Amino acid sequence: MHEWTRVNRLGRLMGGTPSMRRLYRLILKASTVDMPVLIVGETGSGKELVALEIHERSARKDKPFVAVNTGVLSAELVASELFGHVKGAFTGADSDKVGRFSEAYGGTLFLDEVATMRDSVQVALLRVLEDGLFRPVGGEIDQAADVRIIAATNVCQQQALIQSGFREDLLHRLQVVRIPVPSLSERVEDIPMLVRALLVDVNEKFDFNLDGISDAALETFKKYPWPGNVRELKNTIYQAALMAERGILQPQHIPARIVNFLLERTAETAPNDRVPDGKPETTAGLEFSKPNGPGSHPLAGPQETMSIPAGATLEEVQKAYMMNVLSRCLGNKTRAAKILGISRKTLHEHIKKWDH
Repeated sequence: MHEWTRVNRLGRLMGGTPSMRRLYRLILKASTVDMPVLIVGETGSGKELVALEIHERSARKDKPFVAVNTGVLSAELVASELFGHVKGAFTGADSDKVGRFSEAYGGTLFLDEVATMRDSVQVALLRVLEDGLFRPVGGEIDQAADVRIIAATNVCQQQALIQSGFREDLLHRLQVVRIPVPSLSERVEDIPMLVRALLVDVNEKFDFNLDGISDAALETFKKYPWPGNVRELKNTIYQAALMAERGILQPQHIPARIVNFLLERTAETAPNDRVPDGKPETTAGLEFSKPNGPGSHPLAGPQETMSIPAGATLEEVQKAYMMNVLSRCLGNKTRAAKILGISRKTLHEHIKKWDH
């Protein structure tokens, strides 16, 4: 059995699901051959980390790894950023500029969001891949490009990439090795491992004293679809950890946008009928409890625990949750609305409705 079939992580990457183990196998294979690589995956799924893992296992590992996000550069600046320019090449070019291809000489150049490249830059990049040469903007002499190109895009379907204006011939040259990165929603089983690792990370970085996460909070993280993938999960853990600071991470520490999304999705899929009369309600339900003592949530008020029976309707859950947050904010609607992720006007309208 190969080592990659047993491990739960590879360098900076973490996860033990079959999709992640397939990713590890592709990374290890790609690191042994000096070929162009195209990494495809959703935003925040870790494409640059994949590129780094390939570089650090390759024969070029002792040379530079240079990353360029072409998506944040204007069309006019991409060519200059990649290939450099000579003095006087255009207005504002007051001196020669060394491009990223020169900076990465002997190493790896990572081009993120390549789908955003304008056609003229794509032509120049195609020449680099075919001839190993490039010319600085405004220059007259070709320069050698001894670099390995690893590109990435969040446009996962080949046809969609071509329809967006990306050259098909360049695509074929870039994806000699094609590596798909699974989204977080495709590997939900990895979320507990990622969450616990991120809690350790946030403790070390900010000197927090979080001991772990409750089962209820962890289930909330597993139910959310994470459109921003691992990057969004990391940011959310940091936000929740800031609210908790110590003890066990509980559901009430999770940002309101996550809770509100799940409530709305439940409303769309849950049946409208109530628990039939005469049937005993189960004792299981939702419970949002709050740790007491030093370091507890600064918005803590008189209602430290909110319990909701399993037979409650979505509206009753929403009301209980909103009123609990309002209570912890000592009646401050502006602050409560901010925590809930809604406008103060919306919160006021809900309260007005419930008062009747």
